[in-house]
Amino acid sequence: MNDIQVDTLGLRINQNVCFTTHKNTPHNGTTKRQLKVLRDVAPLLKQVLKPDEEIWLAVRAASPMSWFEQLTTGWIIYYLKRCVLVFTNKRILHVPTTLNFKPKSSVAQVLYGDLAEAEATAFMGRVLKLTYKTGKKESFSYIESPEFKKLKTLLPTLPKEGQPSEVSERHHLCPRCQARLARGKFMCPTCQLQFKDGERAIRLSVLYPGGGYFYTGHPVLGLGDAVTEGLLLILFVGAFIDALTGEKGPEAWVLVTILGAALFIEKAQTIYHAKHYVNEYIPVDRNFMPITAPA
Repeated sequence: MNDIQVDTLGLRINQNVCFTTHKNTPHNGTTKRQLKVLRDVAPLLKQVLKPDEEIWLAVRAASPMSWFEQLTTGWIIYYLKRCVLVFTNKRILHVPTTLNFKPKSSVAQVLYGDLAEAEATAFMGRVLKLTYKTGKKESFSYIESPEFKKLKTLLPTLPKEGQPSEVSERHHLCPRCQARLARGKFMCPTCQLQFKDGERAIRLSVLYPGGGYFYTGHPVLGLGDAVTEGLLLILFVGAFIDALTGEKGPEAWVLVTILGAALFIEKAQTIYHAKHYVNEYIPVDRNFMPITAPA
């Protein structure tokens, strides 16, 4: 038994699982690390966890991402996709976070009844691979090393059976009332909490340099995009004027075409990213009043 007496942040934590090493040995360092991972997400978890639900393990990781996101964003994507995964006796809770692991008021769940397989592999990085009964696969990468060994020993003990969800895959919940959110619908069907939506993300991406990134809460990307797009726009306008005046000959239209294509690609990339980032279901009003989950 683990007899360590600690402040559990007001959360129901199975200390014999959460505060022990991969060898099931109580460890002060493990306890401190788990509480550090849970501290920032604790207020959100208190709203989402069911009365009979207990926490088994919390790990920091990077959310699933497409190859195109990795290609067009580069290494920084692993910071932009940071998240916390909380394993309980009923499900896996996925909490998207900021660069410093502060929650974004967004939460998704994976019911054990939806899983066909869960595997932790260290091949090409520490990754949790989930295979759903629908056949879809997702990977959570960059799991921090201290928790990875514990995760590998925990996965075989997760409940093999359970009630599946209606979608049989990872899906987002309303952070205010815990209702299931429908894919592509950016308003809670139960409490009408409004989330940042794809149409507005596209419109802002088209109208303003970096607008889509600022809207979805990625100011660093927004600033970089605004500088790049602004520079391309200035060069394009200058080249277009030169082409109209004919001072630089027919070659000027070649430069106009190249700069126009670069500007189009930059804008299309911004739109693509913004459309994907809104799928984290970030509330428009981050100061919404939570509704206590029903017993």
